[in-house]
Amino acid sequence: MKLLFYCMLYLVPACIFVYMAGMVLSRNRTSAKHITCSLLFVFTSMWFFGVFISVLIYPKFFNEISLYWVNGSITISGILSLHLWFMNANLYSKKNGKYLTLLFIPGIAMLLTLPIDSWMLKEGTAEMSYIPGPGLYLLWLVDFSYIAIIFFIMTIEVKKKNQAAKLWFKGILFYFLWTIITLTAAILLQNTVMYFFYFLIPHGTFFWAFAIFRSMSRYDYLSSYETRYHILFERSPLGILIMDEEGIVLEASPQIAMYLGVNKQELINESIVSFLGGIDKQAFYMEFNKIFTEKTKVENFELSFINKNKERKTLLIDSDYIIVEGKTLQFVMIKDITEAKTKEERVRYLAYHDLLTGLSNRAAFEKRINELLMEEETFYLLLLDLNKLKQINDTYGHQAGDHAIQKIAMILQEVAGNSHHAARLGGDEFVMLVSGEEVESILSNFQKKLETPFVLPHQQKIQLSASVGVSC
Repeated sequence: MKLLFYCMLYLVPACIFVYMAGMVLSRNRTSAKHITCSLLFVFTSMWFFGVFISVLIYPKFFNEISLYWVNGSITISGILSLHLWFMNANLYSKKNGKYLTLLFIPGIAMLLTLPIDSWMLKEGTAEMSYIPGPGLYLLWLVDFSYIAIIFFIMTIEVKKKNQAAKLWFKGILFYFLWTIITLTAAILLQNTVMYFFYFLIPHGTFFWAFAIFRSMSRYDYLSSYETRYHILFERSPLGILIMDEEGIVLEASPQIAMYLGVNKQELINESIVSFLGGIDKQAFYMEFNKIFTEKTKVENFELSFINKNKERKTLLIDSDYIIVEGKTLQFVMIKDITEAKTKEERVRYLAYHDLLTGLSNRAAFEKRINELLMEEETFYLLLLDLNKLKQINDTYGHQAGDHAIQKIAMILQEVAGNSHHAARLGGDEFVMLVSGEEVESILSNFQKKLETPFVLPHQQKIQLSASVGVSC
């Protein structure tokens, strides 16, 4: 029955602290804060284990276990607590912050002096008695000094409205009061039947342990990989996509769903190819499979497609590979450049097209004729002037003149088709580059279409004519 009582009193709390240490470390194994907090819980559990062993085999080795195991664990926990709060308050990064490590020297020095006879325990102390020497009182003073420094730092952090610090402040305050009361009672009553207060000292650690875990759940203190990953995934201005070797979507950020014009739930566990309209799906899948097999990183790849909302989208894609639970997955970052591409195409269009007619302009004509000259192939140049444009402007207005120019341009575009090049050089002057022996048929077709009277918006009819010159 006595053994069960000791197990409940010390062994269960020790196991709880070991469990908490594992939980903290699993949240982020590379973070100095997580590692320090995890070690803090480990050495706190050692404190409970030490007390459990000491009472279990009492009076044998009681002084040794209490001195080296229990007090050693307490001092190391104090050093780790101080180090953790220096990091929490970002004190190391401040001016002369590196000198704060000097505060650890007293604690380390006291640990090194533990084996000195008659220093920690009074000379001639029996195994069944535990009479502190000057060294042990000094060790306790150092431990309380660390708690006081932490208390002071937390007071400053609370004034800065650090929500996690408020919880820690309450926890450390209760822990400090619990330790003072139980330690004082243990010293005063050590030779009486009330000596058991000594065995209750460790339980005050649950106050600040609870404060840490409460701050983790409530204020995301010591946030996990998953929490940070989730925030990045959900709030990133870039689309983030994770796929397997079959192109099946395992995870997708909200931006991806918006790009594809679907709900996020529709994406998960579906092939990405099924959401890309207007592309050769078989060719896309073959290329994807090749890239995945060779583990090729993709950089600045542009993909243009039609999404489920029938919108044309152009995306800029970068990708790399990650290994999750032994399985290789493709991690894709996507940026929507549809608007930028539209603007770019508009600028390119304006650089080589006439605004009034939509035909190629002088720059495009010169580019094309230079290409034909470089190819050294025979072609025909047709130069056309709209007759009496000034008269049309004077009689019917400049808007009618513009309509007449647009009518000539439309006829030229129709007879040129996709095989020949038509352009407006400026004013009423047009040009056409014709390859092969189609000049006569094109001129005949042009003349035939020109015979049909041109109807103005106000139902007025104008007979248009043009002067044409041909050169081979």
